[in-house]
Amino acid sequence: MFTMNKIFLLLIIVFISNTFLIKNVKSQINTNVLQDTIKVLTKKDKQEAEKKYNQGVIMLQSNKYQESIALFDEAIKIKTKFPEAFYNRATAKFELDNYVGAIQDYNYAIILTQTSKYYLARGISKYKYKEYKGALRDFNEAINIDSTNLEYVAESYYYNGCVNFEMKKYDKAISAYSKAISKKQDYAFAYHDRGSCYRMTEKYQDALTDYRKAIQLNPKMAIAFNNMGSVKKLLKDYQGAITDYSSAIALDTIYYVAYNNRGIVFKELGQFDNAKEDFDNAIRVNPKYAIAYGNRGNLKFKNKEYEQAIGDYNKAINLNPNYGYGFLNRGICKEMLRDSEGACKDWSKADELGVSAAGNYLNAQCK
Repeated sequence: MFTMNKIFLLLIIVFISNTFLIKNVKSQINTNVLQDTIKVLTKKDKQEAEKKYNQGVIMLQSNKYQESIALFDEAIKIKTKFPEAFYNRATAKFELDNYVGAIQDYNYAIILTQTSKYYLARGISKYKYKEYKGALRDFNEAINIDSTNLEYVAESYYYNGCVNFEMKKYDKAISAYSKAISKKQDYAFAYHDRGSCYRMTEKYQDALTDYRKAIQLNPKMAIAFNNMGSVKKLLKDYQGAITDYSSAIALDTIYYVAYNNRGIVFKELGQFDNAKEDFDNAIRVNPKYAIAYGNRGNLKFKNKEYEQAIGDYNKAINLNPNYGYGFLNRGICKEMLRDSEGACKDWSKADELGVSAAGNYLNAQCK
């Protein structure tokens, strides 16, 4: 979706010529010679810091994050008040998912120079670190510092929406995404994410409208096709859902979530071979995707392949020990194989994990 390198301009500092620095130095009294020498050395140090910084930027642009951090370290060691170096070192740490380290470096950059760009970047790091209140403060500050920079204002509103979405404050998220769109009318991801808010609040037609707009702006947005398919599935437009999931897969052949979702629809339509193929593909792409194992297990259960279904439920539960429906369905398979004790243990665990249907099985079968 978004990469830090996308919106953050990397400053390349032009080197100062050594010749220019010393060409006017003339013989003077000893005190002045000493002062001139100190000035030249200071400029050389600055020049070396800028050289290391520029090398770090090149490494950052080449996705060599550890190498870039080492070079920014050297630049900062020489030139301690170097906000661009702190900023870009933070960006490298962000790309390595070191959000705490990124936030610390953005703090240093902001102490030295307060800009919308720095506050926005720190806010995104706080968002990724799930420090939501701090993230919202940073996004607001980014807007307040320079409300005329529509790019940063739009991004700040967009991420405000993302934070509120994560907090399940969907109305606030919709408002923020709408503000982002008002500042940047071709903001495909803002349309997409607002559509997801509408989906979560069961405003399905509004969701479809926003997903379609996102796709119109970015025809290669696989996630928009996938989510549009999920809305159509909820509306029982199964053929439409299959078409959308297929479009998502055509754009991204390793989109395991779309394979799984299309498999569910095929199962609803009784196309079990197609469903199994999709679940197999989801697992092939991501062998740690517990949900696909669970869904393939459900398919085998429907075909009365109880032992094979248990094998898939075992894998799903091993990958996700909190997969309540995996325990529920494995318990049903065990009951079908006359393993009542094992079934009751699984249903008890499912009930513990909050699966309401498990209580019915416990009351009926495990007295």
